[in-house]
Amino acid sequence: MAPAHTVRDFEQFQAVLATSGVRDALAYLAGLTDYRFIGIWRFQDGKADAAVHFDKENPDTLRAQAVAETATYCCYVRDSKGVFKTAHALLDPRTEGHPAREAVPTYCGVPVMDSGGTLLGTLCHYDVVPRDPEQINLELMFAVASALAQGGHVPPYPPAP
Repeated sequence: MAPAHTVRDFEQFQAVLATSGVRDALAYLAGLTDYRFIGIWRFQDGKADAAVHFDKENPDTLRAQAVAETATYCCYVRDSKGVFKTAHALLDPRTEGHPAREAVPTYCGVPVMDSGGTLLGTLCHYDVVPRDPEQINLELMFAVASALAQGGHVPPYPPAP
């Protein structure tokens, strides 16, 4: 059985999703952490782009910059179809040589998969300063990722602006 706070947070996420949409629901999740960014990232033609993006410091910014799929830690989630998290990429040997290592030192992401196990994208928190990924409730993240996929709430790869 899930801890009460997980159930309560998931119910609140669902309520925001139903009344205000995916972006506001992700903003709610971001508010449960001290991470600056949260997003649903998609992959296409060697690129990764945030289909939904929220920045606490700039809440009116709707897009993140598209990057090569290997220039985001989301590629680790995509390739493993599992969790990837790092508190401080500069100190993490797994990120040695990764292009985002200096610009995005902290990340916590989970896969967003359909019922057939096909990866739709990633759901991730990230920041430009080190953060403790242990503050992120992974059980909640997986529940949210599943609800987004099963409810058809994962937008397609963003079209060019």
